[in-house]
Formats: sequence, structure tokens, C-alpha cells
Amino acid sequence: MGPDPADRPPLLILNPRASRLADPTRRASIQADLERILARRFGAPPDVAGASHADALAALRDVAGRSLVVTVGGDGTVREAAAALAGTEVPLAIIPGGTGNVLAAALRIGGVSRALDAIRHGVPRRIDLGLARWGTADGDAHERHFTVASGTGFDARIMAAAEHEWKRRLRFGAYVGAAIRELARLTPAQFRIVADGAAIEVEGLLVLVANCGDLIPGRLGARQPIDPGDGRLDLLVIGGRDVIAGVRGAADLLLRTGELDGSVIRRSVESVRVESDPPQPIQTDGDAHDAGWLEASVLPRALTVLVPR
Repeated sequence: MGPDPADRPPLLILNPRASRLADPTRRASIQADLERILARRFGAPPDVAGASHADALAALRDVAGRSLVVTVGGDGTVREAAAALAGTEVPLAIIPGGTGNVLAAALRIGGVSRALDAIRHGVPRRIDLGLARWGTADGDAHERHFTVASGTGFDARIMAAAEHEWKRRLRFGAYVGAAIRELARLTPAQFRIVADGAAIEVEGLLVLVANCGDLIPGRLGARQPIDPGDGRLDLLVIGGRDVIAGVRGAADLLLRTGELDGSVIRRSVESVRVESDPPQPIQTDGDAHDAGWLEASVLPRALTVLVPR
């Protein structure tokens, strides 16, 4: 394939703190491969950013006219790039380098070699993004895009417990360890949910609003996958009071198809608001936030991603 026409060269964002880039030799090797592939395809070497978080954010504030933006990192790095590219025609290429790499797995970008092949020979795919807003009754509200999911309850507690340095050392095992720790002090909450105008009240353990994702990214997912390009989000609720109820609910979400109602809920939605008593912590794409209310809505086909053929 010859060089593609472009107004500006590709932008390469590297997150040196990502768990799979901790080895400087491996990081340098991936960067060298990318610079060679991008120069061959686009006729110019990429601009490289990511020496610091501030450096990456500054580069992402100026993406107009780029032929491509490439991220090397985890879901947090992908989310920041996706927020910058939302609503533009600039495509994103994902090199999975973090702990979960959930969006990459959902798009069948299973590793670095497959991700590099998507840059060489891949095709563009339009996918949805989520927009989350959250806050406390007497505090400031916050807003950010999400590519994977936003939620409240047990999953947010796991994200808070899987501290960054722990994730760097144990990768996915950090989430397993955090889940075991949080199960020991599991308590239910009363959730008040408004989904596309319909009110739902349920005592339960978690509420998740998902754009994509597996229980174990790329390995163990629901029998009915969550489609990141269907113009909707999936509302997932596990009701109940204890670990046994939680395990049964998770099994239902994994094994059953179609919409679910009752103590376990799965339905396709455009917008959701969740309040809880007592207030539960919030997470967006794995980042934990203070307890409070959560709103999430879909931005249909807001992002173009390069995926393998």
C-alpha cells in the first residue's frame, strides 16, 4: 500500500506508565516499529507525544487535519484520545499496552502484532462513545467521555481497590485480587434508575452502563456480546444482597440472551440516571470517583477506529 494523502503527519501518543510498557527496551522497540510503519504508509514520520501526561493532552488538543492518531497504552489513554477525536473524521489506531485493554479486545485487536497489522492493512469502523456525568447532591458535577463502561457499586469498588502500582505489577491479576478483597465486605444498596424515561428500583450490588466489554477481555464474554457500534448502550444490573446472588446474576448476564428483567437486568438504552442509597462510588473506564449519582448517554458513531480486516 502506498502513502495515504494527509494534511498533517500522524500523531503517536505513548503512555510510559502503561503496565505493558514498563520495560524501556520493549517500549523503544514498539515505538521504532510504529515510526517505521507510519512513515511508510503516510509518507512522513509521526509526531510523538507522551513524555508526560500534560504533553499528551496538549498534543490531543490539536488533532485537526491529522492523518491518524495512534495510542500506545491502556483504556485510559484510549479514552483521552477518543474524547479529542469525537465527532471528527480523524481515525484512531489502538496499540494495547495497559492492564485491561477492553476496547481493543472488543474490536479483536488482541495484541501488538495484530494492532500493527491494523495500521498497515486495517479498515475504518465507526463506533459509539458514552458520555458520563456524575457528582454528589451538594458537590460539583463532572463529565467525561467513556469508551468501555461507566458504573456504580461493586465494580467501582474493584477499580478503586486495584491501585495503579498494583496494576503495573500484576496486570489483570490486580482486578482479581481487588475483587476478592471487596467481596469480603460486600453490602447491597438501593438503586433508583431512570432508563430512557422508565423508572426502576432494585436492591442490588452494581449498575453498569456499557459500550463494550468482556468479563475477561478477549477471553470470557457474554453469550450475547455488547456491540460498540449499535448506537446504544447496555444497562446491566445485578440485584441481590450477597455473594451468592452476585454470582448467579453474573452467570445470567454471561449465559442468557435477550433483554432481562427482575433482579438481573439487561436492556439496550440511550440514556440512564442512577442514584443509590447509601451513595455508591462511581467509575468511568476503570477510573474511580467519589460516591454519588451517575448519568450516562450514548454518542452514536462518534469515533472512527482502525480495525483488522
